[in-house]
Amino acid sequence: MPVRQAQAVQYMSKVYTFTNGGFTDKYDHITKGRYVIAADIDGYIYKSYESALGREVPLKDHIKCMIEANAGAHYYAQNAYTEKYSRIKTLVDLNKLKINRRDQEGKPCRNAYICLGYVSGGKCWHIDTGLCNNQEKDVWAAFFCDFGLGQPKEVTFKDIAEFNTDKYPNARYFETEVDISGCTDKKDVVKCVYRFLDENRKILGEIAATCEKEAGEVFTRNNGKPMVRFVRFMSLIPRTGRLEDDDADGTYLDAAMEELILDGLPWTDEYLDYVWSVQEANITNLQISNLGNNPLGNDIDAISIIHNVQVG
Repeated sequence: MPVRQAQAVQYMSKVYTFTNGGFTDKYDHITKGRYVIAADIDGYIYKSYESALGREVPLKDHIKCMIEANAGAHYYAQNAYTEKYSRIKTLVDLNKLKINRRDQEGKPCRNAYICLGYVSGGKCWHIDTGLCNNQEKDVWAAFFCDFGLGQPKEVTFKDIAEFNTDKYPNARYFETEVDISGCTDKKDVVKCVYRFLDENRKILGEIAATCEKEAGEVFTRNNGKPMVRFVRFMSLIPRTGRLEDDDADGTYLDAAMEELILDGLPWTDEYLDYVWSVQEANITNLQISNLGNNPLGNDIDAISIIHNVQVG
């Protein structure tokens, strides 16, 4: 079962006004393959496995309560829930990003996210952090959604939003990482780092966002170490957050996360428990390590989204 399952359902219900009654139960038993959420909203399960149990688990036992059916086309990949790992990292080649997030009138109607994060056992149970394109102007910027962690120590949220490609026009790469190795028996510490790099990987600019809470507010512990399920995802969501705005609007995103690292080693699919997509009809290509199509490498995720199919 997922960590903090009830809370995940509450979060989804609050944001997307979905209830379990709106989801079909026809696919509750599947552990791999295509599924239908409601009406014509489909997705695909690439992996559904619980390391703690040592076996595959059906859609209803974990993935179903986390599905965001009208949050545009996207995918999620989640680690095992364990105390073994403390740091994740990835690199984005800015030259490879292709995006249109504007409607026919030229107004921004969607936001793009290329992110890392985690799911944990405390009341501040997840974050999204990485790279986004969600401002009025089409710039790629650092992104940190704290979900209750609060203001970082070193920077403001405004500082993070302004750490973008406008300020670093010569940047070729963006690097981001999440580090929880600073946790102690008294404190939960989450550190997110963002870097713009030139074509030679020289650092052009770097900022860090560190948040601290009392031990237990973010992570539960096993053998004195924080338990965490690390996460990665890419998405192109309606900017308003309203279900009725998740349209076949022709918006698109081509993106990749390269050099995915978990505690210094390639973050390959063997370290993933749950991997799924939503709105598969609007995804023309998807690779998650070696689980998807057209493999580029086992430490790379790549996605091509185009919203040409009306859903919901």
